[in-house]
Amino acid sequence: MTLPLRLLYVAVLQVILTSFITYFLITDEYRDLSEKNVVILENFLIEQKKQALKNYTSIALTSVNQAYDSPKKNSHQTAQEVVADTFNGLVYNGDDGYFFIYDELGNSIVHPKEPYRVGKNWWQLEDSNGEKIIQLLIKNAKNGGDFYRYNWLKPSEGQKVQKISYSIYMDKWDWMLGTGVYLDDVYQQLSNLQAQMDTHINYTKHIILIVAMSSIFFIFLFGIMVNLSHKKKADAKISELSQRVIDVQEEESRHISRELHDGITQILISIKYSLEATGLYLTKNQQEKPVTLKSAQENLAVAIQEVRRISHHMHPQILDELGLSEAIESIASDFSKRTKVPVQVNKPALRKLLPDFINTTLFRIVQEALTNIQKHAKAKSVLIALSVESDWLTLIIQDDGVGFDIARTQSKGIGLRNLAERVEHHRGKFTIKSSKMGTIITVKIPTASFVNHFNESTIHSDKNDNNNER
Repeated sequence: MTLPLRLLYVAVLQVILTSFITYFLITDEYRDLSEKNVVILENFLIEQKKQALKNYTSIALTSVNQAYDSPKKNSHQTAQEVVADTFNGLVYNGDDGYFFIYDELGNSIVHPKEPYRVGKNWWQLEDSNGEKIIQLLIKNAKNGGDFYRYNWLKPSEGQKVQKISYSIYMDKWDWMLGTGVYLDDVYQQLSNLQAQMDTHINYTKHIILIVAMSSIFFIFLFGIMVNLSHKKKADAKISELSQRVIDVQEEESRHISRELHDGITQILISIKYSLEATGLYLTKNQQEKPVTLKSAQENLAVAIQEVRRISHHMHPQILDELGLSEAIESIASDFSKRTKVPVQVNKPALRKLLPDFINTTLFRIVQEALTNIQKHAKAKSVLIALSVESDWLTLIIQDDGVGFDIARTQSKGIGLRNLAERVEHHRGKFTIKSSKMGTIITVKIPTASFVNHFNESTIHSDKNDNNNER
């Protein structure tokens, strides 16, 4: 066997092994990550539902405190009727949010969505698992209030779905007051998230296979050319092919890593902020953080680190639906609502002016900058300015926060470095200036880097129009 053929077989084997290992490694990592994300999100959503039920119950009790706390004995029966009528009218979340009341013996007193239950005893009512639903709700209420999951008829859909209820005990009248929310929307959301992750996993697998097959194809192609040429030229060609294979693999690795950080990381970070906000809310109300909330925060921190290490991409749908200008205004508005920090947006109408790859780059920069401002800057105001002048597309993001050490931040994280690489890919300039007076991020992209995109699109559109006229 000639040396060129040996090198050819070695190169092919290397690509096959590398592709095989990469394929299964990334697939397994993605699967593990998606399962962790779903568990984290499920815990978070359930905790939100539980907190909402407590809030609804607290608000409802406040509305009947005057009747319930009445000291007049002769008004006892009247007060109960007033409270029952009040709870019959308390409805939230459309037809699915309501309050129900049973006495300590299991007699139904209030049930606005199933009035046929009122006046009857449901002490022995069981769910599909044989658990005594009313008994457990009364038990939880007498123990100081707790949550209970079971299947119950959802009014808006007319079928039984999983429900979580919170019940408390009204000692004065020996009443159990409860309310609940249905969890089908939570599991639908989790199912959608899992489906999206599966889609991206399959997409990544296809990319790996395409790259592997393309690499093998080019190796064989150049191998045949090498075998028909001189030995020295053959050696040079094989060396060049090896380098090209490495370049393709490295470029694909950078692409996957960059898209992962700019996509799903933002979702995880938003979940992290929501968990932190929930923790702060509990602390403010002098309530101890649930163990599940602490565990969710710890697992989320681990998941974020895993995401930074694995390649993945999530495309910003808001950019497709609204365009760049409206997308920036929308994310700025959400930021202001979340942080109470005003954001001034100066922008031209760019919905149809820029190609998708420029829109995505600028949107990601704004998204990453606002995330860092919320997390670190302690800013009181933010300015986002977008303009097109003098052959340059310019984006400026300025805040009046505490600033940061640019060199130290760039050495530790990949966020700013990835953004800079995106801008440089379009032959642009990415600069950051930071001091104790605030931070200014400036992005300048030459219009020449995307003007040909419009020329090619116009030519293609004109050809289609001409064909249609014919």
